[in-house]
Amino acid sequence: MSDNAFKDNALIGKKRWTIILPAVFIMYTISFFDRVNIGMALPHITAEMGLSAVEAGWLGGAFAWGYVATQFTAGWLALRFGSRRVIGISLFLFGACAMLTGLTRNFSELVAIRFLLGVTEGPIQAATAMFLAQWFIKRERGRAFGIWNLSLGAGAFLAGPISGWILAHHNWRVMMIIEGVPAWLFCLIWFYLVPKSIRAARWLSSEDRDQLQKTLAAEQSDYVQEKSDPWWTILKIPALWLMLIGYSLHSMLAYGFTLWLPTALKGYGTLSEFMVGLISGLPFLMTMVGIWYITRRSDRYNQERRLHAAIPTVLCGIALSAAAFVPLSYYWLQIALFMFVGLTMKMLVPLVYVRLTEILPTRKAVPAVAFVGGCSNFIGQFGGPLVAGYLKHLGGGSDMTLAWGVMGLFSIVGGVLFALAVGRGEKVRDVRQAFRLTPRRALSARD
Repeated sequence: MSDNAFKDNALIGKKRWTIILPAVFIMYTISFFDRVNIGMALPHITAEMGLSAVEAGWLGGAFAWGYVATQFTAGWLALRFGSRRVIGISLFLFGACAMLTGLTRNFSELVAIRFLLGVTEGPIQAATAMFLAQWFIKRERGRAFGIWNLSLGAGAFLAGPISGWILAHHNWRVMMIIEGVPAWLFCLIWFYLVPKSIRAARWLSSEDRDQLQKTLAAEQSDYVQEKSDPWWTILKIPALWLMLIGYSLHSMLAYGFTLWLPTALKGYGTLSEFMVGLISGLPFLMTMVGIWYITRRSDRYNQERRLHAAIPTVLCGIALSAAAFVPLSYYWLQIALFMFVGLTMKMLVPLVYVRLTEILPTRKAVPAVAFVGGCSNFIGQFGGPLVAGYLKHLGGGSDMTLAWGVMGLFSIVGGVLFALAVGRGEKVRDVRQAFRLTPRRALSARD
C-alpha cells in the first residue's frame, strides 16, 4: 500500500473516534469509579463497624471474587450475545449494586454487596476488548485501547475529590448512593448512542463501512489455518502464562495501592478530608498521562508492546519500594513518589490486551483476554488489598512501610516476567523495535 493510501485510510471513519471511543471512555470511567471509591469510604466504614486492618482488606478483596466469577464467562457471553448488549446490561446491574452498598447495615451485608458488584462488572473488560477490536483496525488499536484505559485513571482520579467533597457534607452511605446513579443514566445513553455493528453505523459513509469491514476481515484471514483449533489451545502458549503471572503480580500493587492510599495519607495527620481525596486522586490523573504516552509511543515504535509494558512496570515497583522507606517527616517526597507510581501503574494494562488481540485470532483472543484479565484481576483485586492489609497489621497497624515495599517487589518481578513473554518469531534480547521509529516504507508494505 502506498504512503498516500495509508494517509487516506488513516482518516476512514473519523466519527468512530468521536462517538465510539467517548462512549467507551465514559462507560468504563463510571465502572472503575464505582469499584475504587470504597478506598475513600474505608476509613469511615472501619470506624463505624469497628473493622480490623485484615477485615478491611477482605472488604477490599470481596469485589474480586464476584469479578472473577463472571469474567471467565465474559468471552462466551460477548460472543453469544454481542459485546454491546453485554456492556449495557452490566451498566444497569452494577449501578444497582453500587447504590445498594449505601443501604447495607453490617460487615456481612457489605461484603455480599461488594461481591455482587464484582459479579455485575466482571464481563465488561473482555466485552470492551472485543467491542473495540471489532471497530478499530490493528494499526489504530494501541491508541484506541489506550483511550479506553485512560478511564482507569479518570475514574480513580474523580473518585478522590468527588467522594471527599460528598464525605465532607454527608456520610459514606449517601456517597455510595449518589455515585451509583450515573451508571443507570448512561445505560440509556449507551444503547441509544452505540450502533449494533459497523454496518448499522449510519454516521459512517458506505465507503467507510465497506473499507473497515474489509480491513478487519483481512486481518482475521491471517489466522485461517488456526480455525480448527479449539479456543483452549491458548493454554499451551508459554507467553500467555508469563503475561498472566506478570500482570497478576503488578495488579497486586495496583489494587493494594488504590485501596490503601487514602488511609496512608490520613496517617500523616495533617491533611483535611478534601485534601486526602484530592491527593488520592492525583496519582490516577498521572495514570492518564502515562497511558496516553505509552500507547501512542507503542503504535509509533513498530507496534511493539512487550517492552513498552515491561519497563514501566519495573519502574513502578522501584518507585513504590523507594516510597516505603521515606520518613513521614518528608511526606512531600513520598507523595511525589506516589505520583510516579500513578504515572507508570496502568501503562501495562492496555498493552496486555492489545498484544493478545494481535497475536491471536478473535475467537481465541476474546477467551484469552477473559482468562488473563480474570485471573490477574482476581489475584490483584483480592490479594492486593488483603496482603497489604495483613502487612500493615504486621507493621503495627499504622505503618505502610512493609506493605509498600512488598507490593513494589511484586511489580518488579511482574515486569521482568512480562519482558520474557516473547511470541512466535520473537527473541527476549531483541529490543530494537521498542527504540526505533517505524520506517514509513515498512509501514506501507505491512499494510
